[in-house]
Amino acid sequence: MDRTTLRALTHRHGAVALFAFAVALLVALGVWWFVLLHGRTVYTRDLHVALLATEAELHAARLGAHLGHLPPGALPGDARFEVVQRAGRPPVVRVAAGTLRRVEDSFERRRGMVLGEGLLLSSLLVAVIAMLFRLVRAEQRFRDEMQQFLGRVTHEMKTPLAGIRAVLESLQAGRIPADQQGPLVALALQQAEREEHLIQNLLLAQRLRLPDQRLAREPVDLAPLLERFAAQRRATLPVGASIEATCPADARVVADPTAVWTVLDNLADNALKYGGSTLRLAASPDATHLAVAFTDDGSGFEAADAEGLFAPFARGKGAVAAGHGTGLGLHLSRALAVRMGGSLRAESLGPGRGATFTLELPMT
Repeated sequence: MDRTTLRALTHRHGAVALFAFAVALLVALGVWWFVLLHGRTVYTRDLHVALLATEAELHAARLGAHLGHLPPGALPGDARFEVVQRAGRPPVVRVAAGTLRRVEDSFERRRGMVLGEGLLLSSLLVAVIAMLFRLVRAEQRFRDEMQQFLGRVTHEMKTPLAGIRAVLESLQAGRIPADQQGPLVALALQQAEREEHLIQNLLLAQRLRLPDQRLAREPVDLAPLLERFAAQRRATLPVGASIEATCPADARVVADPTAVWTVLDNLADNALKYGGSTLRLAASPDATHLAVAFTDDGSGFEAADAEGLFAPFARGKGAVAAGHGTGLGLHLSRALAVRMGGSLRAESLGPGRGATFTLELPMT
């Protein structure tokens, strides 16, 4: 194994190795702590009993011959001990049963406390291990998502630039007949718009990460905005695709017009990416909000997958262009809708039956 491979494995699995080491260290610490305290508790009990036995022997030695004249029972002057008369044998002084029982009771209380502290420590260790596990998984997931994201962004930025450059170089070299220049220039403009939209999404993603960034909240006439959007999109749609917009003439919402345009752009891109060719925008008001339904006839999705479509870097099934998109469009669109005081939801009758994304915005 060469150094490059070893370095790559260390970089990729370093967090897992660190987590495993931390878990092993915490478990060893917990076991050591419990064994140490329990051992010390047992040692203290045994030492206490041994000291009492030694003290009983000292009492017997001090009394000497007078011990035989003492009545059986508690030792005068020290009730912790008792005098035991034995038939045919000299009397002895030993630790009283009550004293031993108190020592055992103290030991049991101490052991219960150690067990309770051990249980608390074990619970804390489990909580710490769970937190470490979540951190390691989050770090690994973030790394994987960033690798995928960078790969997608690189592809998304290079592809339009390559097309635009090819058209410009062909025009400069005079290799394109005059009657074919119009469609190719339109294609180059379409790629430039795609590039601009990608950059706008990336800038918005960074902007939304900042807590002090706010969107404009101003009255917006929605009908002209939807008409302009449909007209601009109609000029760059693929062959065979269409887009229509219907909206009450007096529809007004409180929103950021640039953010609304970005949301509609992302929804249109998403519809085309998943096979949509007939796109419809329909606005309808209710008591406090105005709903803009963006419907397509694309591949659709299962109802259970609706919320997952808005996760960052999420990719649905059935994309007609594999690898197309960064996986941020719908996530950003919902974030923008929420920042404007509205919402964005997704619905579909099932795979192959199209989809409807409904943008709700507060009315004036």
